Amino acid sequence: MAFKLPALPKLSGRTIAVLAAVGAVAVGAVAANASKQESPAAGAPPAAPAPKAPADQTASHDATAAEMKAAAALPQCRSARLVPVNRSWGIPMPSIYASTSTTCNLMYGDDPYRGSNRYGEPDTAIQVLQRNLNFCYATKLAVDGIYGSNTRAAVKLVQRKHHLVIDGIYGPKTRSAMNWRLYSMATRSWSRSCSSPL
Repeated sequence: MAFKLPALPKLSGRTIAVLAAVGAVAVGAVAANASKQESPAAGAPPAAPAPKAPADQTASHDATAAEMKAAAALPQCRSARLVPVNRSWGIPMPSIYASTSTTCNLMYGDDPYRGSNRYGEPDTAIQVLQRNLNFCYATKLAVDGIYGSNTRAAVKLVQRKHHLVIDGIYGPKTRSAMNWRLYSMATRSWSRSCSSPL
């Protein structure tokens, strides 16, 4: 069974104009009422200012920015060395050229040198990092010695997993938090699993 709607009466041009005017007045009245509610009345106390970010969030943001700046200011890792863990095992990791220090960084764009200095082997340092990321974090990176977008994304994954600042820069905090595959010079063999012995 089909329903039939009643026919609406035809409105004259004058009736349509009157209805439009009434609608405009109603809309204007609603808008005026809304603006009165938003602006404070004369003599009324001003509205409270918008809440600011808590001090601990601001401090956290400042600390994160400072940490990122400090990480970026370190020298580039231009070598790799075996860092002893105990008598039998060590960790191959990026290091400063001609030094025992591993307080250096690798970052997006290192392919292999950063700046005008051409010494050391930063591509070796990057390859050591890439191999470790592949084994311990199953990242499937090309071990090419180029710190490109895939390597940066893998480092960010590590930083997220270990609750670090996620900036994609391999530096001392990332180095100390991440898992490493150990190598034994005595037996010339690799560990079967990864650990974070630092």
